[in-house]
Amino acid sequence: MSRAERLFDLLQILRRHRRPVSGAVLAREAGISLRTLYRDIASLQALGAEIEGEPGLGYVLKPGFLLPPLMFSGQEIEALALGLQWVGRRTDEDMGQAARNVMAKVAAVLPADLRERMEDDALVIGHGWDRPQAVDLAVLRRALNEGRKLSIAYTDEKAARSERIIWPVSLGFFETTRVLVAWCELRGGFRHFRTDRIEAAEILPERVPRPRRQLMKEWQQTLLPESDSGVRYSVSRSRNTRETPMSTHSKSDDLVFYTNPQSRGAIVHWMLEEIGRPYTLKVLDFTTTMKAPDYLAINPMGKVPAIRHGETVVTEVAAICAYLADAFPEAGLAPEPKHRGDYYRWLFFTAGCLEPAASNHVIGWDPSPDMEGRFGYGSYARVLDTLSAWLEGRTYVAGDRFTAADVVLASHLQWGMMSGMIEKRRVFEIYSERHVNRPAAKRADEQAEKLSAQQAA
Repeated sequence: MSRAERLFDLLQILRRHRRPVSGAVLAREAGISLRTLYRDIASLQALGAEIEGEPGLGYVLKPGFLLPPLMFSGQEIEALALGLQWVGRRTDEDMGQAARNVMAKVAAVLPADLRERMEDDALVIGHGWDRPQAVDLAVLRRALNEGRKLSIAYTDEKAARSERIIWPVSLGFFETTRVLVAWCELRGGFRHFRTDRIEAAEILPERVPRPRRQLMKEWQQTLLPESDSGVRYSVSRSRNTRETPMSTHSKSDDLVFYTNPQSRGAIVHWMLEEIGRPYTLKVLDFTTTMKAPDYLAINPMGKVPAIRHGETVVTEVAAICAYLADAFPEAGLAPEPKHRGDYYRWLFFTAGCLEPAASNHVIGWDPSPDMEGRFGYGSYARVLDTLSAWLEGRTYVAGDRFTAADVVLASHLQWGMMSGMIEKRRVFEIYSERHVNRPAAKRADEQAEKLSAQQAA
């Protein structure tokens, strides 16, 4: 690394710290000796950087100083391109166009080799969950930027419609939904509103009475104990996970559920609510706690969901749901013996055929006719046709009552059709709508929304 690069890196490290930071910490982050750090600090100060502090007290960089820009590294280009792709595909039209403009401007000034790296399609952002938006997100962003109140018409998860005056605080973009955090004058407290449920919005001339940053701090301090439905939700924080018993029963460590609200764990979450037994929920982050040694001992794949029931560990959605149905027979989520063949068939058809076929299809790849025999599902069309034929005229996938197989299949069909992974067919819509509005499914959805909002905080 050249000296200029080292100075630039040190400047970037100082920018990340808004409060005085010790020389030892700076040296460790920069990967240099303490003696070299002191020399580099002096060099930056000589160049005009307003770095205050001294050895033993710590250092802080005052804002406003800029060094001449250095060229991006290859990995930085990939990170920039990936982030701009995400914004281009997962936000509103105006923001997406702005992201594409940035990509064009950056590419125009890059040397040929880095421009090629930026335009490479080795890293791809897939389609998100595209829900119809009655209100343009640009309107919500404008209210946030201008610090003005919003008048909205909102329909909650119970289909109850209300008119509200709110003070926008933050707009969260998640894989499964978009959430506007705001102070609600009607409820007299902070609420979070799914933007696809906002039917109308008008920016009012009145400004919010307190700065948005102050409102943000106030909201974070509440730890989001309530959703718009008013249901209480208690969360205890630790360094690595967030845990709470999700039941009205007494706390039990016997059944532990590892998940992330933005994952397939939502299916197991629904299953656990159907069972009605107490369990402890542990929320893991994709890049940190999910890859930590203690969780890798649970699931070496480093992914969720997983459960621990006493000394038994189970991973993979279909396997977990099948296990829970057998472990808690009183819930009635496994069918009678005469229907077990259909039950196991469609439980594992969903995991072994429907999901991989839909995943490959959505990225534009399907096995050619001469290659279908090499894949367990054959072809995307054959999977959907087979499933359609079976579901025609049926309420349940196996037997005459709701089972774990319906939890798994209805979840995949609902998510797949909303995300564009699975072709919308009327038979799929009729089947999934019968089940995804069950009380247990709604409880799991509400808890997941609260966890997602808390992660945003």
